[in-house]
Amino acid sequence: MAEAVDTAEQKKKLMSYRYEAATGQGRLVKGTIKATGEIEAERILIGRGYRPINVEAVPSMFSLEEALPSLFKIKPQDVIVFSRQLATLIRSGISLLPALEILSGQVTTSRGFKKMLDSVVDDLRAGGSFTQAIGKHPKAFNEIYCKTISVGEQTGNMELVLNSMADYLEKQGALAKKIGGALRYPMIIMGVGLAVSVLLITVVMPNLMGMFTAMNVDLPLPTKILMGISNIFSSYPLYLLGGVVVLVGLVVYLVKMPAGRRLLDRVRLVAPIIGVPALMGELARFSRTMSVLVSAGLSLQEIMELAPQTSNNKVISAALTQVNEGLVLGEGLSEPMSRIDIFPALLVQMVAVGEESNTLDFTMGVVADFYETTAEERTAAMVGMISPLSTAVIGLLVGFIAISVLMPMYTLTGAF
Repeated sequence: MAEAVDTAEQKKKLMSYRYEAATGQGRLVKGTIKATGEIEAERILIGRGYRPINVEAVPSMFSLEEALPSLFKIKPQDVIVFSRQLATLIRSGISLLPALEILSGQVTTSRGFKKMLDSVVDDLRAGGSFTQAIGKHPKAFNEIYCKTISVGEQTGNMELVLNSMADYLEKQGALAKKIGGALRYPMIIMGVGLAVSVLLITVVMPNLMGMFTAMNVDLPLPTKILMGISNIFSSYPLYLLGGVVVLVGLVVYLVKMPAGRRLLDRVRLVAPIIGVPALMGELARFSRTMSVLVSAGLSLQEIMELAPQTSNNKVISAALTQVNEGLVLGEGLSEPMSRIDIFPALLVQMVAVGEESNTLDFTMGVVADFYETTAEERTAAMVGMISPLSTAVIGLLVGFIAISVLMPMYTLTGAF
């Protein structure tokens, strides 16, 4: 019953509320806040350290930001640039709040990021910590970032931590970009080839079918097959479209189900050609996360609680959760990892060496470099196979259509 109530609350539409409140030092602040209701808005203000004086709903108006949220979302590159700039200002001797005020005034390219940064500055002025302030914006700063910044605040190593997180985010994005860029060309070839094939079947063939039928000659088998396919496309377009929509909807539904998502993620890791690059990329991401967080000063328990969140692959996340359970039982990292087949022997051995020598940050950094390089090489090899393979498939398809059209022409010529 409680879960049903929580779900209903989450579905309530967020509204804007204009507020006046007093800080802990008695200073009056004004602004707007989004909440599901007036009571919720007051609760949020109290959580920020304010004492609400007046809270009232703002009349709803058309908002381009709400209508097109993708145009205003915060990009990872914004966070990387912000982290490096903030680290530079702190190294120059500027304290945190003035540094954030300077950066807030300089942001002009991203409206969403500036709005978020203004909110962080307001929270710091009200006496909150930097970790608490950025923790209210999980779309920009994930839990790993917040935990690492928290360690930096406690140890006074903010500059080092900010640069480490910028490097970490940069490497994470670079590997994904390389894989996506490498696959773009084969996808374009496949898309253009399929579009040309559909165009020939639906536009060219119907015009030729009448001529072939009128000549009353015995047509070759490829032509008969193509005419049958073309006839299905032209006679039942709505049924075909409906079938495609139902099939896509079914696939999307199954993928969103936990069991279906796990099955798809398992296939991604073991499938021929694409499996090895995908696995190497996941292992590189985990290793890099371990290296950065150990260097930042987080405990192994904290790191392994965060580690499953670094992967979108449910199989990898479940495996890391099992490792964390073994760590809680006192088995360390390498022992529970050795029992899970998804982790290669090299990774297990390097983790064991790092545990024994207390150099996990260094050893995991070396492993991350190795797996990142391997992922790039395997991705390049995969693209080297997919590109000619996709070209050959499209060539055979278009060639079949061309032969199916040309063969009757020779038959008709012989008949004349």
